[in-house]
Amino acid sequence: MRRKWLILILLGIGLVVTGAFILHSYKNFKVQQDFVPLPLSFDPYTSVSAYDWNGNIVSIQGGFVKGKIVGNSNEESLLLRSLSPTPIVSFKSGIAKSYSIRLENVNPAMLKASDQIANLKTIDLHTISFTVNLQANQPKTIKFELNAAENPEVVMLGDNRNGYGTFSNIIDQVNAIKPAFVVDNGDLVYGGEPNRYRLFYETVSKLQVPLYTTLGNHDIRENGLPIYTELFGPAYYSFDYLQNHFIFLDSSRGWAEKTAIPPEQYRWLEADLQKAQGKRIFVVSHIPSTDPRANVTPNTYPESPKTGVLQKLMNKLSGTSAIDHAFTDKAEAKKFEDLMTKYKVDTVFLSHIHSFFSFIRGNVRYVITGGAGAELLSEGSEYHYIRVHITDDENYLEIVELPSPPNQIIDRYWAAAQLFISSTYKEYSSLVLAIGIYVALILAWILWVYSHKWWPFLKRLVRWVYEVVKTSCHKYNEIVRNK
Repeated sequence: MRRKWLILILLGIGLVVTGAFILHSYKNFKVQQDFVPLPLSFDPYTSVSAYDWNGNIVSIQGGFVKGKIVGNSNEESLLLRSLSPTPIVSFKSGIAKSYSIRLENVNPAMLKASDQIANLKTIDLHTISFTVNLQANQPKTIKFELNAAENPEVVMLGDNRNGYGTFSNIIDQVNAIKPAFVVDNGDLVYGGEPNRYRLFYETVSKLQVPLYTTLGNHDIRENGLPIYTELFGPAYYSFDYLQNHFIFLDSSRGWAEKTAIPPEQYRWLEADLQKAQGKRIFVVSHIPSTDPRANVTPNTYPESPKTGVLQKLMNKLSGTSAIDHAFTDKAEAKKFEDLMTKYKVDTVFLSHIHSFFSFIRGNVRYVITGGAGAELLSEGSEYHYIRVHITDDENYLEIVELPSPPNQIIDRYWAAAQLFISSTYKEYSSLVLAIGIYVALILAWILWVYSHKWWPFLKRLVRWVYEVVKTSCHKYNEIVRNK
């Protein structure tokens, strides 16, 4: 009876510890200390986000109001995140007030302001802080500009997901290149849990240039959309850079649903394309409208209830590399591509397929770059990113390859297995530790219960080893030292 109670106690302790670590791993995510997120307010037609700060309106064009930072003395700073190389921060003051502002996702070393700013400080590699003192009913506008004349190129990448080693290597190389900014076109994380977004956020915090993102299908898994919105803002937006116009779309639902891009986003997209005429237009999204590969099988997602458990697991792990990765609705694919052709888009940058492809449809170039770290399960694919060299007359691409698994399918699956094992430990180290403690408790209990069987044997074994060593030493002295 005592043994049964001991078993229950050990199981209970193990479950409590495991549950506590799971809860800690899942919920203990903070963008930064003393940060309080604010509900997203963003108009994609004007690229303006505004916040009523006790009767005083603070707005940013080309960015969004992310939240507040409350200091030790209860002093509040408003945190803004830039979504453009040229954000504009405006103030409409109802009363006399001193505004403490932080602006993130900028490059302090390459940033110019249109006006003198009080207490301008660099907080970290991509954040500045400043103070604006205004009298009642005094408006003010500050225009920021990215001064990237020395290196106007842009780095494009996608599908870094849980490939932390490769992605970190890319970030190191990007910091050495010092482009104007980096674009990550989706699948930032393998799943949308807070611990995975935390790892991505920590990794990209090492970037020394701005990062602009769009959503991938993995980013919205496990209810990941609210966390993405808190960290990176709206699902779709656009901005100008030099004589170019960049459009970021949300096609993340296109892997599991029939409609990839909702009607309201198409309405915004066409209006934005119309406004951008006369500029070189780049469109960034995740799911391709067309899969350029031959002999792919139709996409059957969402999976049928008859799909086996093992097959579902393989589908989830591998991304089902042989399945058509394009829009499920081919009529929508034609609609999208016709829009790109009608408004003379220069290049559409995509990912979702873990490889590189470049092809032309309707006089528009489509580039798939999905090699920033996720598993490579097809032959001929390599880890890579793209340097987009921009000039007044043209743009051209340079593919930068990184070390990749051997180009054999068995090696690719073995490398993928290693990647998932290492990334699971990195993402769930607390859970792995909890399970280890749990297993150790059970093993300790088993050894204690059956000690009457193994303890006498262990004592005899130790005695035997002792006698062997003792006899060996005696014989050694007798034969070797006294000969």
